[in-house]
Amino acid sequence: MSKEQVKIKTYQMSERSQRLDFEIRDWKVRDPIIAPHRHEFFQIHINVNGGSRHGITNNESIYPDRSLIFILPYRVHYSIPADNPNYHIINFSGNFLGSNLTAELFETEELVALEHPEVLPFLHQGLIEFNFTNEQFLYIMNIVERLYEINKERKIGWRERVRGGLLDLIGYACEIYSSQISQLTDSPLNHSSQTESFKRVIQYIDKNLKTELTLESVAHATFLSPSYISQLLKQKTGLAFVGWLTMKRMEKAQELLLMTDNRISEIAREVGFSDEAYFTRRFKQRLGNSPSEFRISRQLKVS
Repeated sequence: MSKEQVKIKTYQMSERSQRLDFEIRDWKVRDPIIAPHRHEFFQIHINVNGGSRHGITNNESIYPDRSLIFILPYRVHYSIPADNPNYHIINFSGNFLGSNLTAELFETEELVALEHPEVLPFLHQGLIEFNFTNEQFLYIMNIVERLYEINKERKIGWRERVRGGLLDLIGYACEIYSSQISQLTDSPLNHSSQTESFKRVIQYIDKNLKTELTLESVAHATFLSPSYISQLLKQKTGLAFVGWLTMKRMEKAQELLLMTDNRISEIAREVGFSDEAYFTRRFKQRLGNSPSEFRISRQLKVS
């Protein structure tokens, strides 16, 4: 198996914010991360000027003036700023709005919306582009300015007031885009999104059986989180990631044993095993015969 894997960094709140609970800042404070990455916290981009390019859930878009971008924890994304940037960033921890918003909950995207509608824009970012009129964006900027002021002073009660401002901002976006959100949440499109994710995972595994596949590398390639892929595979197939990967590799190995005259060592490499002995051991554990015995027995049956 190849040992080279592209790593996607997962940033903690402490690495991208001055505070561990809530931060609001403009584009001048920190340089954007242009490489694909994740972070453990919620993030909202408030784009005053457009032109920035963002890649989220395997889709890249150029966002216009007066737009919002909602980024869910652990969702792979990247950001390439415009030539004349003017935007604000809000970061807040997973438990800032409520202790029930845990990392595990974020991954069950179809379920979390039922109990936590405040995360709906985060779930549907990429399917909905949250763009606003001048009047609508003025309302949003009033909230943003209020959040700056409250966060700067942090007087007694600041946390409750910031939460209120955040919920006002998120709720306002939901109100403006209520029709699109309802369609995605209530219609088969929601399940279609899950099906497309599953298809993307399965196709990637099938096409890359000879490489060193890990849950992390598949998550990277499919723009999904590792835990979401695990849950998706378990729900759709009843198998964990390793179980599914092993099954697919053994299916491919059986096909190659029967359809080609390749050596066992070559077949082992074709299905992702650099060690022929280890491949043989795993094959026998699963099928009861070694690869050579399997090939011979099937040839005898055919003859």
